[in-house]
Amino acid sequence: MKPIINLFFCLSFILFTTQVSKAQNNTYRNSKKNIFSGNIGGTSSIIGINYQRFIGNKFTIEFGIGLIGIGTGLTFYPKGLTESGARFYTGIKLNSVVLVDVGGGTVAYIPFGVTFFSESPLILGFDMGPAYGKLSSSSFGGQASETTYFYGFGNLKIGVRF
Repeated sequence: MKPIINLFFCLSFILFTTQVSKAQNNTYRNSKKNIFSGNIGGTSSIIGINYQRFIGNKFTIEFGIGLIGIGTGLTFYPKGLTESGARFYTGIKLNSVVLVDVGGGTVAYIPFGVTFFSESPLILGFDMGPAYGKLSSSSFGGQASETTYFYGFGNLKIGVRF
């Protein structure tokens, strides 16, 4: 799991330090580049809120906080940002959950989804993809166990773009 996290942070650093903005046209420069949404699944763990920022015309970085965890993600839109219409995306998303008296865990998944942009500030998106999860359970009696799973994971988001 640690190599995946290191890879994610290296990719994020490269995106922040490159001068992608010079290659953008006026339509993109004047567009809304932030999304604030309510989520079920995804980077906000179970239920939470999420902030996304477009980096260039095709990438977003996102941060989420939820009822039982936090997360982050890097998303790639192959056809780029649009003012209205559907855009398919993929990327990598990571989240960590903590349950009191039970333990916690981490999930990494590769989303395949679509975001619907409208002329109003509202957006709707959903995705699903393969996930790798690690659950560490604990008890006050000293017994601890760790299990890993491969399964499907997803996200539903409704938000506003600004």
